[in-house]
Amino acid sequence: MAITRKRDNSDSRIASLKLQDKEYNELYRKWRIEHKKDYGFYFLDNSDELTYRDGEGFITESPQAAERTVIVEIHSLLAKFLSIYTVLNLMIWLIKDVAPFGDIPLLYNLLRFVSSSEYVAVATDYIVKISVRLLPLIYLLRKINMPKKLLMPVKIYNKPLFNIAVPMAMLTFGIATVLSNIQHTSAALLGVDPNYSIWIPQNKVCLVLSAVLTAVIVPLISEIVHHGIILQILKQFGDGYALIVTSLIAALTAGNYHTFLFTFTIMLVVGFFVVRSGSIVTGFVMRIVISGSVYFLTLLKSVQLPEGLYMSITAALLFVYITIGFTAVSVFIMRYSNKISLPLYQMYLSTKERIMCCLTNASVIMWLTLTVMLMIIDIKWL
Repeated sequence: MAITRKRDNSDSRIASLKLQDKEYNELYRKWRIEHKKDYGFYFLDNSDELTYRDGEGFITESPQAAERTVIVEIHSLLAKFLSIYTVLNLMIWLIKDVAPFGDIPLLYNLLRFVSSSEYVAVATDYIVKISVRLLPLIYLLRKINMPKKLLMPVKIYNKPLFNIAVPMAMLTFGIATVLSNIQHTSAALLGVDPNYSIWIPQNKVCLVLSAVLTAVIVPLISEIVHHGIILQILKQFGDGYALIVTSLIAALTAGNYHTFLFTFTIMLVVGFFVVRSGSIVTGFVMRIVISGSVYFLTLLKSVQLPEGLYMSITAALLFVYITIGFTAVSVFIMRYSNKISLPLYQMYLSTKERIMCCLTNASVIMWLTLTVMLMIIDIKWL
C-alpha cells in the first residue's frame, strides 16, 4: 500500500512568480510540467512514481531526486550552449592574435584588398560580434522549447521600481567601476597588465556605428540571453540561485579577467531589477545606460587627454553618478519600501549538493576548462 504525503510544489518557492500575471504563471507551470523529465522542475505527487524506502514503505518520488535530475539536465544544456560560444571566441582569438593578418577588429587587414576604409572594419565587427552570440542562442532555443512570453517578459508590474532604473544603473556603474579598479590594482601588484582596450574608429560615421554596436546592440543581445533565457530557465530553482548563477555565467563568458568583477556586479543588480520589476525592458534600459557610460569613458581615454585630466573627469563622473543614484534609491526606499525586497526561499537541495551536481557534470567541466583557457591566453604581463 502506497504512502502518500502532501508535497509542496516549487511554485510557492519562486518569489518572482508573484510579480507576474496569471497568464505568465500558468504558461510557466505548464512548461515545467511538460518538461519535467528534462528541463522543467515541477514536483508533483504521482502514484505511478513509487519508490521504496526502508522504514517508510512505498512513497512518491522525493522532491530532492526530482530537483537533482532536472538541475543536472539543465546545467548540462547550458554548458553545451556556453561551450559553443567559448569555442567561437577561441577561434576568433586564433585568427586575430595568432594569424599573421591579426588586427583590431577581426580580419581588418585581410579585407584591405576590398577597401582600406574603416567601414569594412566596422561591418566585420558587427558580423563577428552578432554571429558569435546568435549561433549558440539558436541552439539553446531549439533545445529548451520555452514559450516566447516566458523568455521575454515585457509587462512592467513594479512601475515605481522601473522609474529608478536609470539612476540605479548610474549608481551600479559607479560602484562596479570602483570595484573593478580595485581588481585592476590587485592584478598589477601580481605583475598583470590591467589595461583593457576597445577599438575606437577615427571616422565619425564609423564611430557612431561602433558606439551603437557596443553600447546598444551587444547589451540588448546579452540581456535577451542572460536575463531573458538563462534567468527564466533557472528561476525554477529559486530566484536567489538564478540571479547568482546567471551573473557568474555572464562574468565568465566575458572571456577576460579584466571585467569579471565589473560584469558580475552589473549583472547581479540588473538581474534583480528584472526579476523584481517583472520585465526584461528594465534590463534593456539599465544595460544601455551602463554600456554607454563605459564606451564614453573609453572614447575619452582614446583622445589622449593628459592623464591627470582624464582621471579628474572620470572621478567627477563617478561622483555624479553615485550621488544621483544613491539619492534616488534612498527616496524610493522611504516611499516604497515594500516594492524593492525579494523574498528568497530554499529549494530542496542544499547549496553543497547543487555545486556537486554542477562540478561533476562533464559538460560543465568542459565549458569551465575552455573558459579558463580563454582567460589565461588573454592575460598580458607588465
